Amino acid sequence: MFQTTRSEDAYFASIAGKTGSLIASSCRIGALVAGLERPLVEALTRFGEHFGVVFQIVDDIKDLVLTEAELGKPAGHDLVEGVYTLPVIRALALADGDELRALLGRPVEPPEAEKARLIVVASGAVEASMQTARDWADRAADALAPLGSNEAAVALGRLGHGLLDQLPAPSVLGE
Repeated sequence: MFQTTRSEDAYFASIAGKTGSLIASSCRIGALVAGLERPLVEALTRFGEHFGVVFQIVDDIKDLVLTEAELGKPAGHDLVEGVYTLPVIRALALADGDELRALLGRPVEPPEAEKARLIVVASGAVEASMQTARDWADRAADALAPLGSNEAAVALGRLGHGLLDQLPAPSVLGE
């Protein structure tokens, strides 16, 4: 917690081990219970891993760009808790990350967290994180290739991008 030096590798390892493995396990168990052949079980497991990463990145972005009313919890909660997610890690890596770094690295009160949240949103790191999530959504969809182009596979393949489509457009993030 409160590690302003957290790397993207550490972030991805964390979310792969948390959300990625949870969704991968769910997909795997469903495929096994359905009696699918091994290649389809593996494909659905890979889909779950990749979709889990998309889900977590989107959730982390929502914490920064949605309001308390939209979230059902205080916005910027991860910042208050000292959990620095992909957009924060990327904002810290930018040339103007020093202002953000000065606010973080320790427990912060809500006004400081709000200032940090605004810095992250204005930095372009959210948009960059959205693109990374889109790349993972593509990987998730590609993992389903062994299932063919049936209706269920197509619907599953669209899920990751569907999550991203629910986020505010990048043009309104800094407003």
